[in-house]
Amino acid sequence: MAWGVAPARPQAVKPPTLVAGAPQQTSLRKLLNSRYTTEQLQIGTYVGSEFCLACHSEYQGWKSTKHAMSIRRPMEQYSLIPGKGVVADYDRNGVDDFIQGLDFNQISSVYDPYKPNAPVLSVENGSYMITIGQVKMPVVFVNGGTGDWRERYGVRIPASDSPTGYSAEVYFSPVQFNEDSESYFAYKITNWYGANKQPIVQPGMTRAAIGAAILSSFSKNCVGCHITGIRSAGKTSQGEWVLKPYPAVLYQEDDPAYFDYDGDGLPDLMNIGCEMCHGPGSAHVLGNGDPAKIVNPGKLSADRANEVCGRCHNRVRSVPNKTYAWPYNDDTSTQWTPNTEPLASFFADNNSLWPDGETSYEHNQHYNEMLKSPHTTNPYQKLRCFDCHDPHQQANPAQIIPQRTQGGVTIRTSAENNTLCLSCHATHGPFASITPQMVADYAANVNAIGGAVSAHAHHPYGPERIMGLARCTSCHMPRVAGAEHESAIHTHQFVPQPPEKTLKYQAQGGMPNACGSTCHRERVNLWGYGIASNFLPWTDPVDVKTATKLMEYYGPQGQWWQTTLP
Repeated sequence: MAWGVAPARPQAVKPPTLVAGAPQQTSLRKLLNSRYTTEQLQIGTYVGSEFCLACHSEYQGWKSTKHAMSIRRPMEQYSLIPGKGVVADYDRNGVDDFIQGLDFNQISSVYDPYKPNAPVLSVENGSYMITIGQVKMPVVFVNGGTGDWRERYGVRIPASDSPTGYSAEVYFSPVQFNEDSESYFAYKITNWYGANKQPIVQPGMTRAAIGAAILSSFSKNCVGCHITGIRSAGKTSQGEWVLKPYPAVLYQEDDPAYFDYDGDGLPDLMNIGCEMCHGPGSAHVLGNGDPAKIVNPGKLSADRANEVCGRCHNRVRSVPNKTYAWPYNDDTSTQWTPNTEPLASFFADNNSLWPDGETSYEHNQHYNEMLKSPHTTNPYQKLRCFDCHDPHQQANPAQIIPQRTQGGVTIRTSAENNTLCLSCHATHGPFASITPQMVADYAANVNAIGGAVSAHAHHPYGPERIMGLARCTSCHMPRVAGAEHESAIHTHQFVPQPPEKTLKYQAQGGMPNACGSTCHRERVNLWGYGIASNFLPWTDPVDVKTATKLMEYYGPQGQWWQTTLP
């Protein structure tokens, strides 16, 4: 595949270290003009979030979001700091497992079948390393590790025909640290070990041999949603998939979010920055902040605004050849930018679903779920992703908005006490008796609110308890994703999965239902059928008996809710 046409690279000199907010607009323009031609800047060049924050300092909170900390270079000075350094510490001794020199050949772990060639972690002269068999690989970046999910590691592999001695491409290693369980998972292990349990990567391999053998290519499968702006993407003559980001011009030297991804000696614009949602910002900077020269998703229609999030919060392949795993025209080497062409013309669906063909089996399929939900068609207001999630700050793990103004009333919002959902749903349907003013003063009106919600949910009102009784999201956003290496992922389809589906698809391994997934399978043994301790599969006698009983309440002849499956 040919390389895509991209703007000429800026002058290959190390950018100065500047503190965001210090330079004036004239200094910002001067700095850009020293790196790019006027034509490149006017047609749209990705300049980096530090330029945005220099003027829009009210959005500094973005730096603490998972978007801003998705991938970063491992640095000892940030060890065990979530979102900045390596957090893997399986034995909880206060030393990260790389610095500790964890050797999986010396402990019992998920890598036992691969001894004596199980991974070995280390730090050498400040560089984090992973060794498999006889091959030692430098860790280029850490992915995740933000405190509540999982941490993965991208590595370069020694290559005999490379001028640098290593592959140009970065590959996901088989080492994954699950933060919630503080344990390791063998991530896509068959990419690294053959059927004989021996390492696939051997000393002396060429770049072509590496590219053909190791399938966990970050540039081909992942990076399009983890960087801000694609300069070019393609397959090199040596057989490696390589993507080139835009280089950083304004950055701080010790910021781990900026590092040299493509090996050209310059730090790059990594992570999900301002321009990922607002489009390239160079013309906006040159135009003294002209709002007409930047995209404001808040002023777009709901459909167009949701595309901004949907470009990455969805499992897709590029079009027309399905080369990459993100929205991209791989024939013309064109990336999608907000509020230009329809997002749907840049991807082919690749979502992983349960047997019903509509419920997500894996994580990161929120956009596909939203498009199926009543929130995109209801007559009152089409929901936008940022009506519930704040892209500019990490007030809580899911970036739920801490407050919103509805009908002139400012409401402090939380998913745990239903104020987030009721900030919109008050005055409608089952909640017609609830006003925005009541939601805003939740404590004073909890009995009236609880009565209305409990009548709808047919359960006692205790949303802030561990069980989440009559919590809106417990039923409408239950756990559905079943991939074994992921934490619990909750649906954004907003329609509770009926118990009948668990029974209907038993021959295909069953599938979760909202009642069982949230409470009646793993937490509550109300009818004495027992407890299912593992999320997969859904074919245990406990699942069958529980789903059969639940259908008396939520099913074709349900006492509380009647359903009809297609």
